Amino acid sequence: MSEKEKYLSRNGLIIIGAIALIILLVGLVLYALGFNEEFYSESSTIQTIFGAITYLGEAITFVILTAIIFIGYDKKLAKRTILPILFSYYFNHLVKEIPKDTRPDTNIDPAEDYGFIEPSYGFPSGHAQNATCYWGYMANEFKDKPKPLGIPVVPVILSVIIFLVAISRMFYGVHDLQDVIGGLLIGIGFLLLFIYLEPIFTIQFNKLSFQIKLILTITISILLFVIPTLLFPRAGLGLVPKDQVDHFPDAGAFAQVGGVILGLGVGYLLENEYIKYEPKELRNKQKLLNVVIGLVILMAIFIPLEYLLEINSVFYRFGRYAFIAFVLTYILPLIFIRINKK
Repeated sequence: MSEKEKYLSRNGLIIIGAIALIILLVGLVLYALGFNEEFYSESSTIQTIFGAITYLGEAITFVILTAIIFIGYDKKLAKRTILPILFSYYFNHLVKEIPKDTRPDTNIDPAEDYGFIEPSYGFPSGHAQNATCYWGYMANEFKDKPKPLGIPVVPVILSVIIFLVAISRMFYGVHDLQDVIGGLLIGIGFLLLFIYLEPIFTIQFNKLSFQIKLILTITISILLFVIPTLLFPRAGLGLVPKDQVDHFPDAGAFAQVGGVILGLGVGYLLENEYIKYEPKELRNKQKLLNVVIGLVILMAIFIPLEYLLEINSVFYRFGRYAFIAFVLTYILPLIFIRINKK
């Protein structure tokens, strides 16, 4: 949450509005011409290229980048960039339950779990929506950086990344055109709401006492996990047969987001109150060392908890993501403070 206003200029709003209109019109025209599921390619080269590009819209990519920013660049920027992607990810899984749109036939892969590449519903594309929120927010943060020849280089590059991530989902065969267009448009709307509402909520939140902030953070994170899990108990409690998992909401996603918000929120508040780690005050060599140490520790914790312990429980998922996020925002700064004093 930003401590200073990061609103878009009038020209910026006009540009984003024009982009959204173009996306909608082009999408409608292509859809009307019968191109909804015509972008899939069986070429192994194209599959490899776009399979790699799609990782720029993956949650793990956003987590690693946020960790790097938090440890070695700017804690507040890390907080501001991770929040929109968390709520976008959460909202996307809720929205998928409205149309219950099936994915294209090219989403079949018998070698994968459940026989699908992606087992959830298709509309809207989570990768397109989340990439728009994350890279779009980064573009807004760096929109005033040097502009050679009057061109805002960073926003242009990040806009290209968003476009490539979106079309990669169609070439990869896990989404059709309507999924991607929906994801882009919802992502733009979500991004604009966050840019304008986040500073307001931040100001009000910062007026609260430390104890109230902690209580609110813990309560909100638990509710974000518990409510959808109770609304969809078959999926939420792991009672869905494997061959039917694509027909139920991914309550595991709600557990993941709730856990991350719990760990990040509590860790950030405690660190800000008692540790006060500030990467901006460090020398570049110290920043680099902290980033390397931090990523090694996080991966040493994440990999065993995520891949080695085969515990199929949304409660375990909630707990492990809360713990990993807490390590990032509290335990690592505590380590760095001691290392950097030597």
